[in-house]
Amino acid sequence: LSVSATASTKETSEPTSVQRVPARDAFNGRIRVVDIKGGADEGMSNVGKDYEVRGWVRTVRDQKTFAFIEINDGSTLAGLQAVLQADCEGYSCISDKSLSTGAAVLVKGKLVESVGSNQKVELAGTKIEVIGDCPTDYPLQKKRHTMEFLRGIAHLRPRTNMIGAVTRVRNALAYATHTFFQERKFLYVNTPIITASDCEGAGEQFLVTTLDVSGKEAPKETPPPPPPPKGGGGGGADVR
Repeated sequence: LSVSATASTKETSEPTSVQRVPARDAFNGRIRVVDIKGGADEGMSNVGKDYEVRGWVRTVRDQKTFAFIEINDGSTLAGLQAVLQADCEGYSCISDKSLSTGAAVLVKGKLVESVGSNQKVELAGTKIEVIGDCPTDYPLQKKRHTMEFLRGIAHLRPRTNMIGAVTRVRNALAYATHTFFQERKFLYVNTPIITASDCEGAGEQFLVTTLDVSGKEAPKETPPPPPPPKGGGGGGADVR
């Protein structure tokens, strides 16, 4: 008992460290879409559970007395459909057309079995809240966009299924490669890249070559001196 009391006193006397990351109590109830419907049964085992989903609106279909909203948070390619009745809390954002594609929303509700054929489950929403609205000139729509068009909106293209699929493939390949070498005690280091490509003036920064590119002619080598004559001697003339 005395040891425990001493240890307890020592712990309380030491100063506590400063918390650098702010508390995120508001996000404790958030769950990813992939955790809801990403299993083998596509979410059927979660039917009847209450969820709070946060993400971006893919599509909004207002049917006057109710509305369909597809929400995607980037955790999976397929979004989660939410069905909101007109008496739902916050439904005014749909009735006054202020909610559009690209807006960030929070939707609370219960997961139910879907009567549609495109998905097995859907969220019967009881509350919707707009976290961040979206301007009317938002370029991404439900239709498929060309790669040329996406190059002009590099900050938004990760929200598309095409770039999302490519990113997931690259992530899986990089993870598998690093895991393979890490398990065999290799170290990952960033080495200088020597390449023949001259991108953005990198070739003017430094040059790696085995050729003489100075433009000057190499000095001519002087021939070696002739070997001395055989027999030695002082080099004087013979007298007869």
